Amino acid sequence: MKIFIMRHGEAEMLAKSDKARHLTENGKNQALQQGLWLKSNNINLDLVIVSPYARAIETLDQINQAYDNNLTDKTEIWDGLTPYGDAEMISDYLATIAEEQPEMSILFVSHLPLVGEIVAELCGKNPISYHAATIAQIEWDTEKGVIEQIKYYGR
Repeated sequence: MKIFIMRHGEAEMLAKSDKARHLTENGKNQALQQGLWLKSNNINLDLVIVSPYARAIETLDQINQAYDNNLTDKTEIWDGLTPYGDAEMISDYLATIAEEQPEMSILFVSHLPLVGEIVAELCGKNPISYHAATIAQIEWDTEKGVIEQIKYYGR
């Protein structure tokens, strides 16, 4: 199973609530460029799971643009992907999917600190500095994950 763990693009600092923080123009560009990178590397996403927070949904909107809006029907919004979600629960969910569809490619769009915690849960540790719009590509066999590559925005 290929798993892509992405932190949302750069977000505004102030809003009525953390959930309501939107992407900045730079954040929108970061997300679009990362989406174009995924597409240019022939990453065929079977499922996209995104946090319900505004900045994560807006990040997905930009990635979906890069994919010519072909991700809309493959998207789930999940409350478990908020900043303090449970990485073990996410791993359990992935194991359930892997039982029936072990070859899936799944993109998660979430937040700090959860993105790093998911990597640690799947791979045993998290060596990634999750800057805005960072993507980790992991090959996971339900037992142990291996980080295949890390795509930092702009690098």
